[in-house]
Amino acid sequence: IHSPTGGQGLNLGAQDAFNLGWKLALVERQLADEMYSAEPLPVISEMPEVITSVLNRAIATGDVSTGRRSPILFMLGINHRFSNIVLDEFVALVKRKPISGHGVLDEGHLETWDRAPDAPNMLHVGHAESDVTTLFGLYRPWYHTVLVFALSLADATPIVGALEAYDKRVARSAVVLPSSAPVTLVACSADLVLVDQVGYAYSTYLVEAGQTKVFVIRPDGVIGAIIYDAEDVKKYFSRSFLDVIDERGRSWRVVFVPGTMCLYS
Repeated sequence: IHSPTGGQGLNLGAQDAFNLGWKLALVERQLADEMYSAEPLPVISEMPEVITSVLNRAIATGDVSTGRRSPILFMLGINHRFSNIVLDEFVALVKRKPISGHGVLDEGHLETWDRAPDAPNMLHVGHAESDVTTLFGLYRPWYHTVLVFALSLADATPIVGALEAYDKRVARSAVVLPSSAPVTLVACSADLVLVDQVGYAYSTYLVEAGQTKVFVIRPDGVIGAIIYDAEDVKKYFSRSFLDVIDERGRSWRVVFVPGTMCLYS
C-alpha cells in the first residue's frame, strides 16, 4: 500500500501490462521460461520510497503541486538495466551510471532498457514507390524490431542473415543507412531498408559516422540490446528463447513458426 501522490499506480500498471504481454505470449507458446518478475519488481519496490519523499515534501512545504513538477514522476526514465535478458556491448559496466529503476530521461545518453527513440523522415526504399515513415511506425508490440545501422547493405548482410533463423513473428529487421549511402540496392534479406534523410536517427541513437551498430527494440518499446554483430544477435536472443535438448542430446533453439514449432540447431 502506498500514497497516491504523483498518480504512479495506474501508470506503472499500464507499463507492467505492456512489459508482461509479449513475455506471456512466448511462455504460452513454450518458447521461453518465465522472465517477467526479474524486471519490474525492483522498480515497484523503489516506488513507495520515491512517492513518499514527494508526499513528505508536499506536507512540509504545503505545496501539493510539488510532486507534479518532479521529472521522476514523468516516468520517462524508468528502466530495468539490471535485467538479465538485456545485452549492452557498448557500455562497460564500470562506466554505467548508478542503477536505479526510477531515473530522469537523458536524451544525450542511451543504454539498454531506455525507451527507444523515434526518428522522422526515414525514407523507405526498395519498393515500387518509396515512402517516408518514422521509426515508431515500425515498432509493434508482438515482435522485436532489429535496427541495423550500417554504412552499406553489404556491411549489414551478416547481421541480417543471422536473423533469418527467427520467424517474422519473433523478429523483423530494418537496415538504416546514412543519407550519403547510394540508394541503389543489392540483394538483401532485410525486411526493410531505410535511409536516414536528415540524420536524425543516427543522431538520436548516437551512431557515429561509418559505425555499424545494432539495436534490438523489444515489443514493449524499450531497447533490449545494443550490440556489434551477428554473434551478438544470437547471444541476445539466447537470453529470451529456450534451448531444447532432444533424445539424442542435441541442442536446438526453439523459434515459433505460424501453425507449428520450428527447431534450429
